[in-house]
Amino acid sequence: GKWPAVIDATGSREGFERALSLTAARGTLVLKSTIAAPSPIQLAPVVIDEISVIGSRGGPFPPALSALAGQSVRTAPLLDGCLPLEDGVQALERARKKGTLKVLIRP
Repeated sequence: GKWPAVIDATGSREGFERALSLTAARGTLVLKSTIAAPSPIQLAPVVIDEISVIGSRGGPFPPALSALAGQSVRTAPLLDGCLPLEDGVQALERARKKGTLKVLIRP
C-alpha cells in the first residue's frame, strides 16, 4: 500500500526510491538522512504524484541530549502540539501551517 507520509532515514538511493514508491499521491516524503554517494535519482514520481519532499537535518546529538537532560533548554515553548500516532496525518498537516514550530507524534 501507499502512505500519506513516509520518512526515509536510510541514506541510500535505494532507500529513497523505496520510500518514494511507498508515498501516496499528494503525500509527504521526509528525508532524515543525506544520500552521500553521487547517483542519479528519478524525480518524475515527485512531479506526477505531486509529492512534497521535506528535508530534516540533525546535529550533534551528545551536547543536545546533555542540554535536554540538564533542562537547560526550555522545550515547552517550542511545541505547537503533541498528537498520538493514529493522528499522524493531522499532526503533519498541523506542522505544515505557517508559524508552527514543532508538532510531536506520540507512539
